[in-house]
Amino acid sequence: MTKKQVKGTASYEGALLMCQNLAELTAYELAGDQVLIPDSVGSSSDISRSLVLMPGLRLASTEMARGIAMLGTSALGVRCLHYPDGECIGDFTVLFAENGGAERFASMRAWVDRDRGLYLIPDEVVAEAAEAFFKFDRGLRKVERPWADEADRQRGLAEAMNLLLAKGPASRAD
Repeated sequence: MTKKQVKGTASYEGALLMCQNLAELTAYELAGDQVLIPDSVGSSSDISRSLVLMPGLRLASTEMARGIAMLGTSALGVRCLHYPDGECIGDFTVLFAENGGAERFASMRAWVDRDRGLYLIPDEVVAEAAEAFFKFDRGLRKVERPWADEADRQRGLAEAMNLLLAKGPASRAD
């Protein structure tokens, strides 16, 4: 995302659609419009593997980070940015709970591998500064860089946005 593109307008409806599709594409179920829970509820570790969703928000407050750290779960701010040229981009902020604390990762983008595994990766503008990559896999977990080269990175970014902005389950099918 270039500095010019940062002037996109946020859409709550787009963010909510992305949250709904995120649940469909991962091992989660959407509870209301604010919590993703693992689809095999039953163990006490389900709470820590749940994700608190905040559609339309960029998570930045210290109080929220403290609350997420106390819960031991992670939170995801989901924004859908619309640009004058018609492009839509998902902008994610992760509050990742780990070792009794919560670390904040902003300007993350959705990326999908060839097996339809969904990841969050740093935006190219901040890629050098924030080398954290996350995979949705029975919880949000840190992983190594998932793409092979720049062409694979661009393919995965475009595919992920198509999947997250799809309207209806039929448009997300393989």
